[in-house]
Amino acid sequence: MRKTSATLVALGLCASFTLPACGAKPTKEECEKHADHYAELMGKGQEGPQAEIAKSVAAEMRPELIRECQEERTKKEIECMMKAETMETLEACLSGKK
Repeated sequence: MRKTSATLVALGLCASFTLPACGAKPTKEECEKHADHYAELMGKGQEGPQAEIAKSVAAEMRPELIRECQEERTKKEIECMMKAETMETLEACLSGKK
């Protein structure tokens, strides 16, 4: 019986250290980097006027991307999004497909 109690306590401690990381919020710096990465991906493959439009739209979106990141995203989602090399793979991070 004592062995069972000790095991449950150990499992509880492990869960208390690992579960918060699953839903942990990204830092402001991570969110700023995310917004910059998002802008970079928006402009990827664009040339001429289209590249300028993408940069302009990304600049306008930056404050909202940072706010959304801090309030609605988890650290895990942002880590996934930072590894994305296309907008499609970035979006897949939010749908759980990646």
